[in-house]
Amino acid sequence: MAFYLLRAKYAQDSMNALVQRPEDRMLTTTRLLKEVGGRLHYYFFCFGEYDIVLLFELPDNVSAASLAMTLSAAGTVTSTETIPLLTTEEAVDAMNQAREASGIYVPPGRGPEGRGRRSRSRAGKAGREESGP
Repeated sequence: MAFYLLRAKYAQDSMNALVQRPEDRMLTTTRLLKEVGGRLHYYFFCFGEYDIVLLFELPDNVSAASLAMTLSAAGTVTSTETIPLLTTEEAVDAMNQAREASGIYVPPGRGPEGRGRRSRSRAGKAGREESGP
């Protein structure tokens, strides 16, 4: 299972409904996440640009996107931001992979094959050097 952090802003109608009839939305969200194979860890209300922050687990990115779409399609929120999270173990694995890749990757303009070579498709009017990521 993968961890995610979701930040969302309640739609005005949703916030108005909560003010008029307060309820614990964590219960509804817990049921929704269980239905899509996930698990809610935390549900926080917060100040600032977003009204709520959720920390949860889901099987994959497709499930996380589905959750954000469900909330948006229902009109509950006006904006969401879903952030995939890495455990420290996953981060160390990523660091190891980055260490291995750093010996292979050559930044733009530093490799002998890139110096002074122009892209045929771009060099025309702009005369720009060929570049990559």
